[in-house]
Amino acid sequence: MPKITSSNTKSLFVSYIVKIIISSVISIFVLATVFSFITLKLDLDLKALEYFSVAICALSSVIISYVSISGFKNNFLLLSLLSVFPLAVFSIINFCVSGQGSFAFELVKIAVIFVFAMCVAIFKSSRKSR
Repeated sequence: MPKITSSNTKSLFVSYIVKIIISSVISIFVLATVFSFITLKLDLDLKALEYFSVAICALSSVIISYVSISGFKNNFLLLSLLSVFPLAVFSIINFCVSGQGSFAFELVKIAVIFVFAMCVAIFKSSRKSR
């Protein structure tokens, strides 16, 4: 990737935001559909969906982080954490609107989102150093 200059900063920022939005929507939709299908076909209790939501958040965090930081050379950790912030906000709003589950479980889900984003950033930076 070429050196960032002030003339292309706006387009770089816009493409970063677009990558975050598109990868967030697609990953949440696809993963929620897959886990709903699994729950339906295996005739699992709806209590399993609460635990599947953690898996959906974790996998979405990995996908969003990886897609959004591809194309950058530096600041993987900061960009990765910023990229999953909308997912964390979505999760909090979903918790407040639905009123189901416990607050502690929601905190664990938010922590999982950010931990997986940090793991992607560390993985990406370690691959860069080789």
